[in-house]
Amino acid sequence: MSDFLKRKYADLLKDGYIDSELYDIYKVKRGLRNDNGTGVLVGLTKVAEVSGYYVENNVKVPKEGNLYYRGIDIREVASLSKGKFGYENTCFLLLFGHYPDELESYEFKKILSEQYNLPNGFLENIILPNPSKSLMNHINRSILSLYSFDDDPDNIEPYELIKKSISLIAKMPAIVSYSLQAKTHYLDNDSLHIHYPKKDYSFAENLLYMSRNDGKFTELEAKTLDMCLMVHADHGGGNNSAFVGTVVSSTLTDIYSMVSASLASLKGPRHGGANMAALDMMKEIINDISLDATDEEMSEVIDKIIKKEYFDKSGLIYGFGHAIYSISDPRCELLRQTAAELSKEKNPKKFDFYYRFEKLAIKTLEKKKGSKVCANVDYYSGLIYEMLNIPRDLFIPIFAAARTVGWLAHDIESLLYCNKIIRPATKYVGIEK
Repeated sequence: MSDFLKRKYADLLKDGYIDSELYDIYKVKRGLRNDNGTGVLVGLTKVAEVSGYYVENNVKVPKEGNLYYRGIDIREVASLSKGKFGYENTCFLLLFGHYPDELESYEFKKILSEQYNLPNGFLENIILPNPSKSLMNHINRSILSLYSFDDDPDNIEPYELIKKSISLIAKMPAIVSYSLQAKTHYLDNDSLHIHYPKKDYSFAENLLYMSRNDGKFTELEAKTLDMCLMVHADHGGGNNSAFVGTVVSSTLTDIYSMVSASLASLKGPRHGGANMAALDMMKEIINDISLDATDEEMSEVIDKIIKKEYFDKSGLIYGFGHAIYSISDPRCELLRQTAAELSKEKNPKKFDFYYRFEKLAIKTLEKKKGSKVCANVDYYSGLIYEMLNIPRDLFIPIFAAARTVGWLAHDIESLLYCNKIIRPATKYVGIEK
């Protein structure tokens, strides 16, 4: 059987080959990208705006990066929550179009907290008996299973979508945390620790409380995670997982299937897993040259990476470069500040290493490419999760928990105002008969 399949696969590679030049001949936009690297416009949105360049004479010109949630700069969104937990208010902003006042914030948080708990029997019958090596697959299965616990799961009227969305968002800390506990107990042979969500805890506090065996965390740790959640809540309608969600929901399928599709997209290493690659790269560098390394030693390693002589020999410096941002990534700026604050308590020397490495890597990359390059959100998020003692298994699931509100906001907007099945065309270049 294996020899047969190998022969058939060889035939496929030969007969099914598509010459890359055909994309240019037929003017096909690979990856929905224009020739100048900008994205093909596929929709209209008021949920979020990602800005890092402008186009002049069909040339992509870099500018300072900005991210807006409903017209409010992400930096301002972060400052509005200074000293408080801001992720819930960010959810309100993305869903309802304006930043909540104190009464709206209180009422919304109350509604969210009332939806924290999973349906009766869900933990015992859905999550615990079916552990998975991939937490993202496990979480995905759990999201799809919520369909069976919904009295009217196929109802996608706008008001019903709002209610279902809030319920889904509220349940993410429990689903994510219990998926981790199931894996560590049944597959990693560790003790099983189940903490039920606390209504007086924020989204970030519940994530830490339920995912940790002892349930303990500091206020600084919770506020740090809260900032990560705000930064990851959305990144415009054109990011892969948001676009996948709107494509799927345009068929008028249920909300659980839509979120499931977005989760599957986020799981891919090109989308949600880049911070792990950045963390692994930095760990290897630190192990080899130590935290006391000189700038010269760092520069030597950077040159080796670019020459494909170090780490995974891909030539990529993970955590640097972005499809939109060139001069600066506003999310990276916020997480750099957050990492600096956390490091004072956790590991100031490591943060200093990261900061020095960032400056040197940018200088080297810009000299090599002849264009602006910046560190992206993945560079510091992995460091933050490491300082928070968050297990690697939770890196992408935490991203997913944060991004769920963005997916839902774009889904609701698309069904309200576009409401047309998404069906782009492809050009047939096979044998004509």
